[in-house]
Amino acid sequence: MKYFILSSFQHLLLLLSVSNRAYAFSLNNIYRAQKTNLNRRDTIGTIVTTLGLPTATTLLNPEISNAIDLDLLDSQAKRFSKAPAFAIINAETGIPFMILRNTGSATSYFFTNYEGAKLVLDDARRDAADKDLETKKTWENAKISAVTLEFALKLSKGRPKAVAQNGVKYDTVYDIIPTLKSLDDAGAIDKSGLYTEQGRVPLFYTPEFKIAPAVEGGEKRIPVFFDKGELITEWGKKYPDSPVPPIKVVDLVDTFSAMVKGQTSGSVDNEIVKNLYVVGSPESKRKAVELEKSRGSVPAYKTGEMIAVGGK
Repeated sequence: MKYFILSSFQHLLLLLSVSNRAYAFSLNNIYRAQKTNLNRRDTIGTIVTTLGLPTATTLLNPEISNAIDLDLLDSQAKRFSKAPAFAIINAETGIPFMILRNTGSATSYFFTNYEGAKLVLDDARRDAADKDLETKKTWENAKISAVTLEFALKLSKGRPKAVAQNGVKYDTVYDIIPTLKSLDDAGAIDKSGLYTEQGRVPLFYTPEFKIAPAVEGGEKRIPVFFDKGELITEWGKKYPDSPVPPIKVVDLVDTFSAMVKGQTSGSVDNEIVKNLYVVGSPESKRKAVELEKSRGSVPAYKTGEMIAVGGK
């Protein structure tokens, strides 16, 4: 079996997983060029409808299912349904690319930002240009697909096994990759070093910013953003005569873990666990809808299978 070993691809994924300055110049140029329109109509619902997202039950590794309240997992993950995520898949089959570790497990990556996924895919294609014909073809057939963060979070908890090219079924890990800018902003707020750790995804909020409850008579919700600048912009719209209050940051993984456990976490504000309202990036939503419209009949992300990259 061939694993399409691409060392620079793996290296770049590692860099995207932590706040490493070795490639900051290229990403910062991308982020400066991005423009967002916070008045854009919320069309991410198109993706939710057409994807036909599976329930948590169908995504769970049977070895894990007894430790998770499936109904709670489904209901809490649904709160992230309006935030897109991006993955690298085969354009003809929808099978995702995963890095096969020497530990015997495979890691799949979801990106909160389209440009992050594109940077990795472009790098893999450049690396493949010097390889054999089979490897070149494999990466020529790769594309970026849009799913929802709801879907990505269910996979991260369920960790269903996936079959590689050799027919062997492997354990899986699902990591969510934020933007470098968001990690930098989070590190400036939380100086503990938390956001230099691999796997951290910052969510920005301020307790003073609240919106109407989900149901009449319920508690008001607190919007959380993947980008600090978008929080500041939205605050200015809602409270034009008031300065922005101190902004706080919380980790997505810690927050979601607390939500599915039905209890608070020492590192997560209880009010956030109970009342967060996820605000997806307007630019990411626009790109996700664009990708979804061009998807055709190919699955957006086929679970249970993988294209193994690496094998070291």
